[in-house]
Amino acid sequence: MTQQLTTVDIVAPGYYGLNREARGRLLPPEYATKLTNFYINKEGLLSSRLGQLDQTTTAITSVPVVESLHEYVDSSGNVEMIVAWDGGIGNDIDDPEGNDISGSLTDTSGTWLFKNFNGKCLAFQAGQKLAIYTSSTFATVSESSGTASTSGVAGVAFGRVWQVDGSDGSNVLYSGLLDEADWGGAGSGSIDLSNVWLDGEDNVTAIVGFNGALVIFGRKHIVFIVDGSGSELGLNPVNAYVADVISGTGCVDQKTIQSVGETEMLFLSTHGVQSIQRVIQEKSNPTDTVSQAVTTDLVAAYRAASDGTIRSTYSDEEGLYILTFVGNKTYAFDVRRPYGTQMNPKLFPIFEWDLVPGSWSARQNGNLLMGGAGNVYKYSGFTDDGTKIAVDYESPWLELGEDFANRLKILKKIGAIIFTSMNGNVVYKWSTDFNTGFNTYTKAFEVPTGTPEYGVAKWNEDEWSGALNLAITRVPARDKGQYFKVGLSSTTDKSFAIQQIELLAKVGRLA
Repeated sequence: MTQQLTTVDIVAPGYYGLNREARGRLLPPEYATKLTNFYINKEGLLSSRLGQLDQTTTAITSVPVVESLHEYVDSSGNVEMIVAWDGGIGNDIDDPEGNDISGSLTDTSGTWLFKNFNGKCLAFQAGQKLAIYTSSTFATVSESSGTASTSGVAGVAFGRVWQVDGSDGSNVLYSGLLDEADWGGAGSGSIDLSNVWLDGEDNVTAIVGFNGALVIFGRKHIVFIVDGSGSELGLNPVNAYVADVISGTGCVDQKTIQSVGETEMLFLSTHGVQSIQRVIQEKSNPTDTVSQAVTTDLVAAYRAASDGTIRSTYSDEEGLYILTFVGNKTYAFDVRRPYGTQMNPKLFPIFEWDLVPGSWSARQNGNLLMGGAGNVYKYSGFTDDGTKIAVDYESPWLELGEDFANRLKILKKIGAIIFTSMNGNVVYKWSTDFNTGFNTYTKAFEVPTGTPEYGVAKWNEDEWSGALNLAITRVPARDKGQYFKVGLSSTTDKSFAIQQIELLAKVGRLA
């Protein structure tokens, strides 16, 4: 008598994102051990990421990488995009070089930190005093009193500019109220952190305002400064005091800090990506990170990165915290779908992209911009400026359910429910019992033509006409083992989403 095939469904493949730390163990099917160029779309499906669409008509001469992008909003609410590269600063993404506003600045490096302050755009870079732009060109600050710093580490909060002393990495200077030129008047001053560090010497790496506190990051400390008098300024330096100091963690680069809504902030530490809320709650264990599932790979990418080559953004439109190691890789964190484990109650699904721009900017209108070679791009479409996007998914090792865990399985077919409108090939792959190699089967997909077809199956494939087509496919797969890993890969210039994967197998003897 022919034994009936048993069907095992992977209902939400990749929904919990990458898990590289436990890739050698059995994991729930919602994880993935490889997720290249995917994200979870608004329908909750594992989908190919969007591409990059060129927004620049006249490219910058010699096509240098756009290393900084910033949305400047003046006191009247007018908006300009500031674009910086090695050799210039422009205020137009269509023709950046033709709209240069760098003025007399030394602009040989495009790695500026731009901040909006009191209707002006401020620019900071190591080795230079802050520069100011309103409507003409940038100009180096002309101090009304005192001497401005030449450090590139700075922040704006509570009506003041806060900047690390250029000669002392533990001393933070602050300007007069609403006056970026006042560095020696009665309202200005400094905060010496040399006696605040708990774990030896440290240097300030970032300064931000968060939830009513001035947060000063070192590489291995986080200092919270508050104003206990309830000042209408939010924080008056005269009444400020150190409310808390967390040691053992900090921020490696100010350009990795992003506010996520009103009560959350993410940043990159030497331990991985961390949540400020989580760090505050779990001071005794600051190594818990929201990137725990990929921490080893992420920290390796950080250590391999050159100075000034880490970028980040937060897109409320996409629900993504995006961290890029320029020239290497990008990690996208889905902050809308947090989940927890017994060991760590707050984790985010993480996806790895080969989209590695020189800069990011999430605009108020929802557009997400990227700096490329001589051009500015929009995160949009289904190709990278005409180049197809390569997607690759691999499941964790699966036991295929408690009822079959201790038995050998004879794999017969792999099925998938896929939404796509591409013409191209999809590679189905599988492996058994922790082997590193894969067996593969290639399936050709074609966009259906003619009259829409409902309920018409052609060799196990149902087709719907329209922008996206639902394909229910099954391909032959021959292998025997106790544990299985499966995957799908393709190169596409259309949307590509995986709803479900199924394995059809005969259950054999006890393993």
